[in-house]
Parts: sequence; structure tokens; C-alpha cells
Amino acid sequence: MIKVMVVDDQTLLKETLLFMLKQDETIEGYDGGQNGREALACAEANQPDVVLMDLRMPEMGGMEATKKLKKRYPNIKVVILTTFEDEERILESISIGADGYIVKDIKPEVLIMAVKGAHAGLYIMHRHVADIIKHRLTIDTKEKNHSEYIIGQFQLTDSDIEIIKLLADGKSNREIGEELSFTEGTIKNKVSRLLTKIDLKDRTQLVVFAIKENII
Repeated sequence: MIKVMVVDDQTLLKETLLFMLKQDETIEGYDGGQNGREALACAEANQPDVVLMDLRMPEMGGMEATKKLKKRYPNIKVVILTTFEDEERILESISIGADGYIVKDIKPEVLIMAVKGAHAGLYIMHRHVADIIKHRLTIDTKEKNHSEYIIGQFQLTDSDIEIIKLLADGKSNREIGEELSFTEGTIKNKVSRLLTKIDLKDRTQLVVFAIKENII
């Protein structure tokens, strides 16, 4: 029997999901609360196999609850369940250890498949969500290729890029020198050479250039 906990602050939706899950005799679904705090307490008490976690909830949202849940119980599978196909939220949910991301208008049979897949150790992702990830990866690849081209074009070294990053953090030549083990004068000369190399007028233009070209 697969124990599935549903966490959502919308009672009607949660009851609908639980009803859908009960159509499969190998799944035992139960209420996991209406916010992250209740979810953590319910998980401790019931030790579910899979958690369907809403994102936007009062008191403690799904992202924070997922992060804490995965830290305490790494074997519990957490599938983000939401109406929001938001790129940043999807990427964040992956980074904090979520085991899947599906949208709430999912069909009953697909929901059951998703639960069983997550329980079996598969990463579950709705097709629309996968398309968003593919789009993001395509953009990231293009940006990476472009930044590598710019770095090669202006022959920027790792040291050059590190100095630019520290300039972007608002550090002075002295502070940069202390961090990179150079004298203040050496950093001043390196910054001047960078400005000449890229044909820019000042430090601000250098930082803007680096950000625009995705170098830092």
C-alpha cells in the first residue's frame, strides 16, 4: 500500500484529489493539512511514502515545507502540485530536492501514475512543466555560448572575471587586493587594463558590460 499525503489549503480541491487517489486500491490517501506546518506534523505522525504538496499556502508555503521535509525524511517523495507553471518556482523546487512537479488539472489516471512513478523513484514532471524546463535550458545554453564567445574575444582571464565580480559587489581596489592577495596598485592597474581591453570608460561601464554579456 502506498501512503499518499495531500497538502493544500483549498479543501474542495484536496478532497477531490483524495477521492481520485482512492480509486486505486493500492493507494491510501489522507489529509496532510492546509499549510507547511501542518504537513510537517502530519508527516511525522504518519510517515507517508509520497506527499503531494501545494505551493501557495498560509503560515508556511510549499517550498519551505518541502525543503524541511526532505531534510528530515529524505526517503519521502515530495511532488509539487500547483496551478502555477512558473519557471522560477519549477527550478527552485528541483533545487530543493522535490521529486516531481505536476499541475492541479491533472487527470485521475495520470495522477495515480504520477504517484506510483514517484514512489518507484522516478522524477515526475507534467508535459507542460517539461516544456518550460527545456525552454530554460535552451536559453541557458545560448547565454553560456555567448558569454564564452565574449570571454574569448576579449581574452578575459579567470582573474579578470573575479575582479569584475568583486567590482560588481561594490568593493574598492584595496578590498579587492586584500581578497585576491594583490596590492591596491596592482588591482588599479588591472582594472585600467580591463577598461582599455574592452574599450570602456569606467568601472560602472565594466560591471554593466559584464552583466549584460552574462559574464558574471
